[in-house]
Order: sequence, then C-alpha cells, then structure tokens
Amino acid sequence: MPQNPHYYTLRKECVLDAEFVRFVEIIRQYGYRYQYGGYWYTQLDVDEWFYWTMGAPLEETILINRKDLKLKESGE
Repeated sequence: MPQNPHYYTLRKECVLDAEFVRFVEIIRQYGYRYQYGGYWYTQLDVDEWFYWTMGAPLEETILINRKDLKLKESGE
C-alpha cells in the first residue's frame, strides 16, 4: 500500500497462536478508536509503533498491522 506504508504479522507464521491471540486482545482492550480512510479501527501505541487489526472476530483475525508513529504524526 504505497499510500499507507506499514508492516504486518501473519497469524499462521506465529510460533504460538496463543501469543498472537493475546496481543489482538490487548490491542482491542487497551487501544483507542481512530478513523482512517472512512473506517474506524482500534489502535494501540507501543514505543515507536502503533498496532491495529481489521476488526474481524478474533477467530477470523489473520494479521496484526504495525506502523511507525512518526509516519502517523506526519500524515503519511
């Protein structure tokens, strides 16, 4: 996505599915709502990164997105 450069972690590539699930739960429990591209997401800031998922039910969530906070602040 050239208009929104970011990284992601695929659930199927995680060694422990329980760790992936727990981080999704943490994002959704402690994150904040943020609107991007006409859609609302729950995001969580950790150090220099923010994380979000696409909002699918937990059992259908296949990835966690990650983006540098500096890019968010600069509008990129």
